[in-house]
Amino acid sequence: MLHPQDVAVILLNYNGAQDTIACLHSLYTLETLPGAIIVVDNASVDDSVPRIMSAWRQWATPRLVHAQNPGEKKEPAKAVLLQLDENNGYASGNNAGIRLAKSLTSCTAYWILNNDTEPDRYALESLCKRYNMAEGPSLVGSTLVFHCDKMTIQCTGGNELTSALGLTTPLHQRETLTNLNSISTEETEKILGNITGASLLLHEDVLRHTGLLREDFFLYLEDTDFSIRARKAGIPLLWACDSIVFHKEGGTTGAASANNARFQRPLWVDYLMLRNRARLVRDHYPLAIPLLCASYLAVAFKRLLRKQPDRVPLVFKALWHGLAGKMGKPEVC
Repeated sequence: MLHPQDVAVILLNYNGAQDTIACLHSLYTLETLPGAIIVVDNASVDDSVPRIMSAWRQWATPRLVHAQNPGEKKEPAKAVLLQLDENNGYASGNNAGIRLAKSLTSCTAYWILNNDTEPDRYALESLCKRYNMAEGPSLVGSTLVFHCDKMTIQCTGGNELTSALGLTTPLHQRETLTNLNSISTEETEKILGNITGASLLLHEDVLRHTGLLREDFFLYLEDTDFSIRARKAGIPLLWACDSIVFHKEGGTTGAASANNARFQRPLWVDYLMLRNRARLVRDHYPLAIPLLCASYLAVAFKRLLRKQPDRVPLVFKALWHGLAGKMGKPEVC
């Protein structure tokens, strides 16, 4: 049986102290506290580290450790801020947090949680409850709700996946929270293509089958790749209906949320989403590559319609890089 005390929360921060502190505050109001909270600072270039450490002391006694010298587990750590030397992306930061949790805590499961979220007080208990209902290792996601409109669902666990195009569609987005109990858990889980990395619970047993998150994606769709690899290994994707997590969405990267026009997102975000989508299809659904290429012609045409002709070359550059395997941190970051 998995209990909240068995879970280490992994929070990734990059120049987002205000969001991270708000998330920490929510975690310390959970009905049952997690076994540990690990904040990973992804080489922020502002004053995130001292601000987070100062605020965190309201609720705990956090330990500040450096990537080069994380220390030893003399006794299980409960609150740790890991300071990285370089920002190598979302997956790299979360993987560093998982490794640290393995070495410094007694936890056997990990709750990857976006720093721009604020979980409801029963969010973690509900994730553990849904996990325990399964017959073996699984990935479990929460009900994400828009932080700016706390009665509107962002997604139920994650997304439906159009595999041939590498596209994800949030499940039950825009439905009201009051209708949550009328949504079928069974039917939702049947079409879950990925668990969103904004709130993802996994046991260390899963990692024995999948390995860690792929770091070459840098940012975006690594949670989709991880979910696909889990499903291929026979690990189910589950949704904890009652695990409510309020999500600001795009607070760290500046990407437009679903409440705004998506084409306003930064150039580098546009590139990464397109590049990683091509890589996802190449790796998992290679027979669909011709259809994928045709779809990028449509993407380029949309950029023209939006009066963004400067982005058309970027579309095809991203496609080529994804198919050719030129991954990692993009030059525009």
